[in-house]
Amino acid sequence: MRRRGSIRKDWVIKLLSLGFALLLWFFVVGQEKAEVSVSIPLELVNIPADLVIANDIPSNIDVKVYGPRSMIRAMATKGVLRVIDLKDATPGKTTVHLSPGSLSLPGAVRVLRIQPGNVEIVLEPLVSSDFPVRPVLKGTVAKYHKVLNTEVYPPRVVISGPESVIKAIKDVRTFPVDLDGASDNITREVGLDLQGLQVSPEEKITYKVAVRIVPAQGTRRITHIPVQIETTKSDVLWWPRIVSVTLRGPILDLREIKVTDIYVGISVNGLEPGIHSVEPECIVPEGFTLMEIAPQNIKVNIPEDS
Repeated sequence: MRRRGSIRKDWVIKLLSLGFALLLWFFVVGQEKAEVSVSIPLELVNIPADLVIANDIPSNIDVKVYGPRSMIRAMATKGVLRVIDLKDATPGKTTVHLSPGSLSLPGAVRVLRIQPGNVEIVLEPLVSSDFPVRPVLKGTVAKYHKVLNTEVYPPRVVISGPESVIKAIKDVRTFPVDLDGASDNITREVGLDLQGLQVSPEEKITYKVAVRIVPAQGTRRITHIPVQIETTKSDVLWWPRIVSVTLRGPILDLREIKVTDIYVGISVNGLEPGIHSVEPECIVPEGFTLMEIAPQNIKVNIPEDS
């Protein structure tokens, strides 16, 4: 009786095992299959401390797979990676072949294509050097203004990277400072624009860029300015009676200058009777420079005393 019960128990276990196997087979084989392109990250590990990657490496590879949809979806949640170990790498170019066998995929998922099939890795000695920091400006200042100078602090930076890249660098630029119609001095804190250079700064700090903005200078010719005369005599003649002057100064202020803001005069006291050529005195508002007066001399006729 005991033997018969044991036989029955074995058959129950075998039937359960068969049912489980059939269920698993149905789950794997019986579910819908598809061709799907998935993106698998590339991870480079154990890069020697004295070397650095000197070329662009794709961050992901495109893999076309065929298999049950559920398993393909599960690959994303499990974080499938393609790891490249560079422990024994030396300076120069290394080509890594990406074969289906190098990917840890579920057994029911088959690799149809890997793009790219090879990855080239260029390793160079890691070197560092210091460079001047060059501030970058974008946009324009307000009308009738200009940038007088630009300063950055700290003025230099130490960066590390591939030997060939470091040798080709002359200066390091900041991210742009937007002038945005400014009419007064501006100061901004910005970072370094190292995008695409495969280098890194020794210290990750911000840089202070100070932009000095001043009114733009220009010139203006002002005409019909009367010539004043200082004399104790009433019958003195002089000509021309009006002159023009050219001034230099801030363009905005030049636009506001009036004829009455400028004094042009001559003094004839002490001159003997006769015709004289006298250089006029010209007084202009503060902040402006007299560039020219035309004519440069005024004719004066001083008559004989009667």
